[in-house]
Amino acid sequence: MKKVFAFLAVAAMICFVSCQEKEGGKGGRGKSDYEAPIKIDGNFDDWAKLDASKVAVAKTAEGNTYSSLKTLKVYADAYYVYIYFQFVGEDIADRAWVPFHMYINGDGKTETGGYGDQFAEACADIMTEGAIFADGEFCSYNPSGHKWVGEVGGNGWEGCWEEVVGEGSNFCSGAGSGNQYEIRLIREMYPGGKLADNFSLGVDIQQNWNSVGILPNATPDPEKNPAGHAPLLQVTTVK
Repeated sequence: MKKVFAFLAVAAMICFVSCQEKEGGKGGRGKSDYEAPIKIDGNFDDWAKLDASKVAVAKTAEGNTYSSLKTLKVYADAYYVYIYFQFVGEDIADRAWVPFHMYINGDGKTETGGYGDQFAEACADIMTEGAIFADGEFCSYNPSGHKWVGEVGGNGWEGCWEEVVGEGSNFCSGAGSGNQYEIRLIREMYPGGKLADNFSLGVDIQQNWNSVGILPNATPDPEKNPAGHAPLLQVTTVK
């Protein structure tokens, strides 16, 4: 009988270790134990508690035409990508439906994707399109997802993006207050499939379907870079 109990104890321990490795890695924590570092509630105090060295940040450059976005922050972990931005309130006067886009280089490669219209690197694979305001009030960001089908490294809009996930698919959520907004993107629902540990993104905010804020941006050079285009913001997933 003692041998039977000993065998069962060993078997149980093997099962426990195996399950732990599947859930959260050897000796790690599973998603059931996950403690969200950011709550999507329109209260931004928790952003200040993050390790600043692990947060990717972009701020609007001096003299840039598309300056209605002031700050962009991105924090990514194994399960989610968190995005924060601050905008100029008076520049977003028409709040009937305010479009916000994310342009994501999800595989981290510059040899794929496109959309050099707004950024110095034409390598976005996925674009999300949704609203942060509806009928004058903040709303949750619940966008559609589109993959780049245009020429690799190319520009353009019409015919270059193909919808792969419809609006309302809930792979993103968001909340805002004042002139600030935050978004959570669920990695396992990312429209482009697997999101690389090292990826990059850029964003814009619009009025009447025209961009008024773009990040990242650069100080315009009248000869070399009059539009103030800048590379996408590089993001490294926190392990």
